[in-house]
Amino acid sequence: MVTVNDVDSRSYRAVEILLLLPTFLFGFLGLGLIIVGIGGESVGSGPLGMASIFGTFGVWYLGGIVVALISWLVTPFFLYFDTKKVQEADVDWDPNPVLYAVASFFLGYLMKLHHLYKRHQYVVDWVDRDWWWTIVAIGTVLPPVCLALGGVLVSSGSVGIGLTLIGVGILTAVPFSVAIYRDATYVRLQSGTWQPNPGNYVNLGVFFMIPGPIVYPIIGCYYLFRRHRAIGTL
Repeated sequence: MVTVNDVDSRSYRAVEILLLLPTFLFGFLGLGLIIVGIGGESVGSGPLGMASIFGTFGVWYLGGIVVALISWLVTPFFLYFDTKKVQEADVDWDPNPVLYAVASFFLGYLMKLHHLYKRHQYVVDWVDRDWWWTIVAIGTVLPPVCLALGGVLVSSGSVGIGLTLIGVGILTAVPFSVAIYRDATYVRLQSGTWQPNPGNYVNLGVFFMIPGPIVYPIIGCYYLFRRHRAIGTL
């Protein structure tokens, strides 16, 4: 079994961080809505309140552009060096570093998703904590509940409380992708019957990030059910 200790690469960790950056950026949107919502019930009734709401989305949008630009520029370098490490190691997978670097310049985010999935097929990572599943459970249940209640409150005129709940729903959905990624790595090490590919689950978490409060309950319930059958939960 080839592990990350056999293919020591800081570029691999950099790819993980770059892949999850949009998730954290999404969390800032939720935090901004919480701050605006705490501002009071009149937050959406006047020009100042509307300016706060649009300002929150504006900062999030501009931040997303900056993060996307930086990630696009540095991704080819990190993928090149990490695939080169894998190529030099005794692994059944023989990726072409130049091909990955060039392809990531045009398909940056998709290449990161593909690379992480393929890497986990051949190189086993280590996670020694068994509590990540609790964060998966929270991200499965709390976001849809908060967003549903927040939507009802906003439509009924309680804009401040409603926005706060919507912000909490978005914010609690943020750790879902990280938690299911880390927990799938742990399960893969512990289970002899089910060995989920962590790259596959982080791909699902990131890809469905925007409709996460709707899709995450489906992904989370399926994952937690399979996890419980494989190694138990409590």
